[in-house]
Amino acid sequence: MKGGGSFLLILMVAVVALLGYYNFQQQKTIELLNEEIFEQARLRHNLILEKHLLKEKLEKLKVDTLNPN
Repeated sequence: MKGGGSFLLILMVAVVALLGYYNFQQQKTIELLNEEIFEQARLRHNLILEKHLLKEKLEKLKVDTLNPN
């Protein structure tokens, strides 16, 4: 019986280690995906800001063209 208990303990430790490794790999993947999401959000935000600035410049040019003072 002593050998059976040791075997079960070793098996449980191996399963816990395997699940820990799997969890670690998942966390690395999630972190990578989160970084990509933040990068895409930053790029989209920059595009929106650039679009807004271009619209303002266009409106200013329209006003300057209509009023050539």
